[in-house]
Amino acid sequence: MPDSTAPLAVICAMAEEEAALKEFMAVAETRELLGRVVTLGQIEGHDVVVAESGVGKVASAVMAALLAREFGCRGLVVSGVAGGLDPALHIGDTVIAHSLVQHDYGHLHDAALTPFRPGVPPLGQHRRDYAFELGADLIARLTEVAKDIHLPDLPADLWPSSAPPADRRRRVLMGRILSGDQFINSESVRQRLHGDFAAQAVEMEGAAVAQVGALLGLPVVVVRCLSDLAGADSHFDFPRFVAAVAPGAATVLRRIIREL
Repeated sequence: MPDSTAPLAVICAMAEEEAALKEFMAVAETRELLGRVVTLGQIEGHDVVVAESGVGKVASAVMAALLAREFGCRGLVVSGVAGGLDPALHIGDTVIAHSLVQHDYGHLHDAALTPFRPGVPPLGQHRRDYAFELGADLIARLTEVAKDIHLPDLPADLWPSSAPPADRRRRVLMGRILSGDQFINSESVRQRLHGDFAAQAVEMEGAAVAQVGALLGLPVVVVRCLSDLAGADSHFDFPRFVAAVAPGAATVLRRIIREL
């Protein structure tokens, strides 16, 4: 069982995501790990070690394993941005993952891709058990905390062609997040992923970190603020949107960290 006094490892894929998180962090020291700077400190009085992994499943999995072993971490956290899949959500909403799936791992055939559990042969009764699930008790606690998190409105000039109603508050909710090594810029793919997996968001790291967590016996919590809607407009000034919404994920992590 992980030491309850050990730090949480917090992984961000991009510099903008890490910078947003450090705004809430009391920094104690920095070290170098595999050519990357790792920052040790506290968020809301809880010990953390924060690192930028780079983009993609391999980069994030390597960093997660290194942090866990080097610092004896008690859990793994991913904080940053994602593309929205659920048409009920909008840019600036935040999803905390209760379930993580690698949407690009499985059996590719003419009709579609049949997902399997990553890291094991596609045989036996567990081959379709492809989702990494958060524990029921932690889901319940995070769901309650999420109800009381209110994020500030985004600037109106950030919106592309469509925007939510003016009186709509940014949502923070539990949901399923997909991971794969593609940046999704297709309305048809967005609809397929949402339909096939009943997922709320898609990104490129979280489910790979969950695979590492499963191997090491560590809980994995992924917090993603939507920077785009993964469809035809998802290329819309992406760097500007990342910088604008990444603080949303950091704010939510700051609020839920006492439950982790």
